[in-house]
Amino acid sequence: MKRELLAALGAVALSASVLVTSHAGAQGAADPGAKVPSGHPAIPEEAEEDPRGGAAPRAAGGDPHAGGRGGAAPGMGEAAPEDAAMEDPTIARGAVDVHIADPTGKPLASTDVTLGIVYNSVAKGESRKRVFATTDALGTARFKDLDFGSGVAYRPMVIKDGATFSVTPFGLGPKNGIRALLHVYPVTNDVDQALIVSQSMVYAEVKDDRIQIQQAYKIYNFGKTAWVPGPDTIVALPETFTAFATQQGMTDVGVDAVPKKGVKIRGTFAPGQHVIEFKWQLPYTGDSEVKVDVGMPPHLAAARVIAPAAKGMGMEVEGFEPTKLSTDGMGQRALVTEKQLRREDPPVKSLRLTIKGLPTEGPGKFIATLLALSGLVVGVVLGVRKAPPRDTKRERQQLLTALEGLEQGHRDGTIGPKTYERARRELIDDLARTFAADPKPVKTARQKAAS
Repeated sequence: MKRELLAALGAVALSASVLVTSHAGAQGAADPGAKVPSGHPAIPEEAEEDPRGGAAPRAAGGDPHAGGRGGAAPGMGEAAPEDAAMEDPTIARGAVDVHIADPTGKPLASTDVTLGIVYNSVAKGESRKRVFATTDALGTARFKDLDFGSGVAYRPMVIKDGATFSVTPFGLGPKNGIRALLHVYPVTNDVDQALIVSQSMVYAEVKDDRIQIQQAYKIYNFGKTAWVPGPDTIVALPETFTAFATQQGMTDVGVDAVPKKGVKIRGTFAPGQHVIEFKWQLPYTGDSEVKVDVGMPPHLAAARVIAPAAKGMGMEVEGFEPTKLSTDGMGQRALVTEKQLRREDPPVKSLRLTIKGLPTEGPGKFIATLLALSGLVVGVVLGVRKAPPRDTKRERQQLLTALEGLEQGHRDGTIGPKTYERARRELIDDLARTFAADPKPVKTARQKAAS
């Protein structure tokens, strides 16, 4: 689902002016020369137009639409210096030279550099370690005698003031070493002291006895001060949210679940763009209409909400455009709505999502579907159990197969907790009946005498 989430998020097309004025509206500064909070760089006056739409940073090289830490955020008038790692024939194989600089490009001497290493193999699985070095007078730290090949990845880092500045992970080839460039920025914990602007995508789907929400944030830092969220940077979710899951890569940017409150944003948001993805669930009792409050990241500039379109179903998001019928990232029919915030709009911290026209069928449909997925239809089991002569051994085998499929579906998250408990109870009851129906063994004359 990752590709589809990012495709839907990228579809919220924003120009530089929309992003900047949205942020300025939140800060109370709309014009490039207007007063901005302490620590802000000047807001860019203009950006070059990109032929693919929107605006592109005026930087040499690189794709302005590419994600990741190294690329400049779209719409930046003056691109932040780019971090990079590339092969260098002047560096011996198995070696990495890391050059550390400040935002102006000045080398940073006597700076501690950490090289994170991840080993991954089919035989041994994943393991991690770190090695350390200090930059010389020219701001360069060298790491030698490193392994090369596809099973190992490296990530140079500088840890400063609670922030982790890093280069996108890379591997080493068999011929040359790597030269990496990493910039280190001033750090703030206050989002209002960094030029942060965010986009959000929400994918809501009603499944079985639960509502599954998938979210993706794209967070841009247009300034030259890194933002490290404080401990109270929590995006609110409903108290009953559960089944939180997220993917963790070789980066500290992400979210952590805070039970009954929401998710805490963490990591180092250096200049450039950063993507966060996660999902969670809510219980669903089978009502024809559900309302869900979904929290948003700070300084939201645009959001898109998508839900798979079933016959007769409708969706509304408070304050958003009327829902349109479209297709999602997988080509399936979907209900879609979005909103781009302007300077005069109040900050949006959460969305009120309403899904209407849901079917209100009883639990029989869900249990029948479950048993079909595990290769067993309830009617077949009952028919076999009642047919003479009764083969209880075969019935038990079929019921155990169904139970195994049920457990697997519960572990995978495709079967909700209520359906799981209900179906498991029925299967165990049927299993117990097969044991009760077993014919009693016939005793021999000697066994009768002995008793």
